[in-house]
Amino acid sequence: MSYRTHTAIRGVTPPLQICDATPGSVRLAREYPRQDTSLSQEEWELLQLYREEARHDLFRRSFLLVSERYLKGELPATNPAP
Repeated sequence: MSYRTHTAIRGVTPPLQICDATPGSVRLAREYPRQDTSLSQEEWELLQLYREEARHDLFRRSFLLVSERYLKGELPATNPAP
């Protein structure tokens, strides 16, 4: 499973997108969070934990999918460096 990354610089908050290379669908989109003034400090920290958990879950699932494909022999052979 290969991915493309899209980055840009917008002031001091560069966004990041990780897209599936074949269909081009966005798998992860990341921007630096802005503090919502309506959230308490505790709610803000909880939101950050949920976001971090989602990122970990995404990469865990990606690792498991690649491992499964490797074990099934579905990954293309790579050429060793000369």
